[in-house]
Amino acid sequence: MGQYTFPDPEWKNVSDMAKDLISGMLNIDPVKRYTIEQVMQNKWIAQYTAVPQTPLHTKKMLLEGEDVWLEVQEELNRSLATMRVDYDQVHIKNLDSSNNPLLNKRRKRVAHDPMSKQS
Repeated sequence: MGQYTFPDPEWKNVSDMAKDLISGMLNIDPVKRYTIEQVMQNKWIAQYTAVPQTPLHTKKMLLEGEDVWLEVQEELNRSLATMRVDYDQVHIKNLDSSNNPLLNKRRKRVAHDPMSKQS
């Protein structure tokens, strides 16, 4: 097994079941490392994949808020509009005239060692 620990205080409130799962997934021996099936069957994961007995009232909740849906939709459209990129305003610089430090470093490397040129 690889060398790692679960130090306090970061791992103090993490359950032993969760730590066991992490240990199984971090095993350096592929034969002993958990498969996806083992992960999904793990007790810590299984407790969160069970369907709760609480009935969902989604339809009722949606119908109660029906009068505000137009307002919600308009607000979403306004918010999305501020996130959209106006491609007419986007300008892509010509690489030949760019003065980017990383690009300059790569140019120097290629100039000194033509074999390092990537295709």
